[in-house]
Amino acid sequence: MLRKTTVYLSDEDVTLLRKKAATRHITVAEAIRMSIQEACQPKNKEERALWNSLDQLWAKMESIPSSKVEAAVNKAVKEVRSGKKARRRS
Repeated sequence: MLRKTTVYLSDEDVTLLRKKAATRHITVAEAIRMSIQEACQPKNKEERALWNSLDQLWAKMESIPSSKVEAAVNKAVKEVRSGKKARRRS
């Protein structure tokens, strides 16, 4: 699945991406995706272990129903707001 995002780039960065795209006969969007894939790789064993831990954590989070997350967020917001009201009164 692709998600739309906005990234502000310098003229120099855009030129580099256009050159990469032209030399590989791909679109600038594909050059951006390719560059991200190349740059975003673990650099050592410690980073690989951290990435694996993140994968495991995110997999656990996916199993939590969104309604449960929303209820917990709403409860936390109410607690914060009631705390602010109490501080204003004192």
